[in-house]
Amino acid sequence: MREMTRLLFNKRFRKTFLMFIGFFIQFWWLGKTKKFLHKEKALQKSRAIYTSQAKKFARVAVEMGGLIIKLGQFVSSRVDILPKEYTDILAELQDSVAPVESEIAVNRIEEELSGSVSELFASFDPAPVAAASLGQVHKAVLKNGEKVAVKVMRPGIEATVSLDLATLKVLIAFARRFTKVARFVDLNDVYDEFEEVIMEELDYIKEAGNIKSFQASFREFPGVTTPKVHWELTTCRVLVMEFIEGVKINEIDKLEGASINKKKIASILYLSYLKQLLEDGFFHADPHPGNLLVKKDGTICYIDFGMVGKVSDGLKENMVKLAMSIYLKDAGGIVEAFADLGFLRKQADKAALSKNVKVILSGFSEGGFNIDKINNEGFLEELREFLYEQPFQIPSRMTFLGKAIVTVFSICNGLDKDFNIVANTKPYVEEIMSSGTGNPARETVLDQVKNTFLKVIPASRKVFHLVDQLESGEIGMKPSYAFEKNLREHLAFQTRKIIFALFGTGLLISGAQIIAVNDMAGMIMMVCGGFITILQAGRRSSTRRRRAHPRPPFMSVKE
Repeated sequence: MREMTRLLFNKRFRKTFLMFIGFFIQFWWLGKTKKFLHKEKALQKSRAIYTSQAKKFARVAVEMGGLIIKLGQFVSSRVDILPKEYTDILAELQDSVAPVESEIAVNRIEEELSGSVSELFASFDPAPVAAASLGQVHKAVLKNGEKVAVKVMRPGIEATVSLDLATLKVLIAFARRFTKVARFVDLNDVYDEFEEVIMEELDYIKEAGNIKSFQASFREFPGVTTPKVHWELTTCRVLVMEFIEGVKINEIDKLEGASINKKKIASILYLSYLKQLLEDGFFHADPHPGNLLVKKDGTICYIDFGMVGKVSDGLKENMVKLAMSIYLKDAGGIVEAFADLGFLRKQADKAALSKNVKVILSGFSEGGFNIDKINNEGFLEELREFLYEQPFQIPSRMTFLGKAIVTVFSICNGLDKDFNIVANTKPYVEEIMSSGTGNPARETVLDQVKNTFLKVIPASRKVFHLVDQLESGEIGMKPSYAFEKNLREHLAFQTRKIIFALFGTGLLISGAQIIAVNDMAGMIMMVCGGFITILQAGRRSSTRRRRAHPRPPFMSVKE
């Protein structure tokens, strides 16, 4: 209570707090009155309130700066908390505010580096080239003639951040007490993730360390680079690094004018993120176009490493599990993978959810997974509504990962309207599978393939047992003659298909294991195994190909 009383005397706190209290009151009144309105009218009123609130929040955030802008950007990807009207507007919220006076910024630089700018640099531009909520960037030239970017933290920002975090704690306590949000979202976890990322952004030594780690990982990766850090001129509040001359990755006209291959840029960006997620377990968490510059030679330069994320080994395994379940159209496997990843709320009905997932999977062609379905904006909108209505949540520590993936995919589609995930992923998978032992991505994929293989065996045994029971008479049926003939042909086809699939998978796994010892033998086994497995996956029975009508029902069944 004493802390609350202290905060109430602060103008910034009162403005933020009262804005959110106004939002809460609007929600409360909407809940009380919408039951007297027609369903369509209530929906229109709800959307109007969401849009109005989102616009007000964005306006106040830009005006106040500090963490309010960061908060808006953070929750813009939380589709499990906020409706579409909110997330669409907040997703456009830019971390750009009025810069502090040049004299104030220069004083902080001189204080941190213990020297005047005239002594430290050959030239220094007092007008910032960029200004954000936590800091701003100035262009300068070192004594040796090298152009550098000088990133300086806003004076007093530490106190502002502390106040904004305290305000957010109060609002979360209020929401937990008086709203239903806490029933399906752990607000404390959301706060902890946000606070952790923000506190790291307030330490430029950590950001410089992130750049160093990224450089080490991508030293032999063509087409990707980062700025060089000048450690002798870097402190917790000042970061001096190489000034990168380039255009934003989404400035299509400038890329075309420089004769840069946009499709190649999209492929490099996508593959660089696959590497970060599956191999390094360390990724750039804020890949918006302003942080991805393309140099004249077509090299992508990642800048601003204040926000980074980490992917645990368990998370990598579950991501592979989800991808394989989607490829196999295994609705139950998809739901279990979502549960393992933490995307399902505690009260989620997995059986009902599996049925809904089957409906979505049925929208894909029988020939396999059609990437055009995902690239379709209509499908993405339907999927988004499905996720919002179903018992999904974005688990703690996954907000920035999900947002980064969506942002990268959006940029790739902007660069290449025919961008194909499968076509771009295939060479990468082939490369990591042919690499020697010790590659984290290779081990993750192999482990998951093994697990899938072990799950197939019990299922195959059930099929063989069913066939034995049919042959021995333990299970008797009296179907029509046409159905009996089709059933025999279908069972024989499925049995052959399973046997060949098992054989092909065995060759694939065996080849992957011995490739480090014998490249040629391992590669031959993997190619043969992969060919057999893919061939069987794509085959369809002759009865299914020629069937024009649904199967006739059983006439009688006895056991």
